[in-house]
Amino acid sequence: MEKIGLYVHIPFCKKKCFYCDFVAYPNLENMIDSYFDNLYKEIDLYQKNISVDIDSIYIGGGTPSYVDYKYIEKLVEKLKNFKVKNLKEFTIESNPNSLTLDKLKKYRELGIDRISLGVQSFDDKVLKNVGRDHSKEIILNDIKNIRKVGFKNLSLDMILNLPGGDFNVVKKDLELIKEIKPEHISYYSLILEKGSYFYTLYKKRKLKLMDDDLERGIFLYIEKQLKDLGLFRYEISNFSKKGFESYHNKKYWSEGGYLALGLGASGFLSNIRYSNVRNFIKYENLINSGKFPIETKEFISKSEREKEYIIFKLRECEGINLKEFEEIFGYSLLNKYSKIVDKYYNLGFFNIGKSLSFTHKGFDLSNEFYLEII
Repeated sequence: MEKIGLYVHIPFCKKKCFYCDFVAYPNLENMIDSYFDNLYKEIDLYQKNISVDIDSIYIGGGTPSYVDYKYIEKLVEKLKNFKVKNLKEFTIESNPNSLTLDKLKKYRELGIDRISLGVQSFDDKVLKNVGRDHSKEIILNDIKNIRKVGFKNLSLDMILNLPGGDFNVVKKDLELIKEIKPEHISYYSLILEKGSYFYTLYKKRKLKLMDDDLERGIFLYIEKQLKDLGLFRYEISNFSKKGFESYHNKKYWSEGGYLALGLGASGFLSNIRYSNVRNFIKYENLINSGKFPIETKEFISKSEREKEYIIFKLRECEGINLKEFEEIFGYSLLNKYSKIVDKYYNLGFFNIGKSLSFTHKGFDLSNEFYLEII
């Protein structure tokens, strides 16, 4: 039986950040009880109707650590009714200011072995600019507690090109990262998502950001500094110590399947991609009618899977194993796409050997290739 990942969405948070367009709702404490009751029922629905072997769990949001521990405890107990005996990775997302020493101890007792902490920046001014409700002092105290209770797999989420986050801020952030010694870092460039407060400001020309060349130069500096700390780039925005690459997230960049539960969650099973409803009332009504709370469902054909495989695998630094591609799809990638691969190879986008992978230039300008291959 194929081993798949399991994603669970917790849509609650204390405050919605200005760049956020996720399914996340601040200050809805009155909805937490009923949401989890429905989430447990959704788990029951899947457990009655499908048999899956799960080897990674990711609890995301929102801010899962925002809700009381009792909800996570019951959630994990319910998830144990799936086949989850030999988990390779069990992550919970958290934000600074939502963790306590007691909560962290209990997470460890539940078998959670990886904390993904939404830092974004250590600079207090930048944090205020983006609507975060914590400070550098709070972040460092939470990290101290994470280590104190014995977590040996800590991932920090950072964002480049936040308002006020200039080169000097990045350098200071990297100095702190050097002291913290995390096992994993996700370092994303700010994306202006439609529906976020920052997107509205940008459209009104009230948001000042770096130009592309400056941002690209700073990212190259970040990559070099992280490499010197033993954090190697393994995906376009992700860095880790050897052996600490995100096992769960790699499923999203490959042919791996993953079951998704909760409001607005998206999954991929048996070549079908689906997304759950994003409305609390619709979610509750469907589940209490004994139906899966799915809003959209799409069968992904072999040709679509092939294109997605190329795009997602090229996100990883190791790229596409050419022999593996041929085994999956039945023909040579270099033969089928010879014209487009030759074109971008000659432009300096690719390394070609046993694998096809992007160069630095290829990563920076990858959208040019993606638009053509689609």
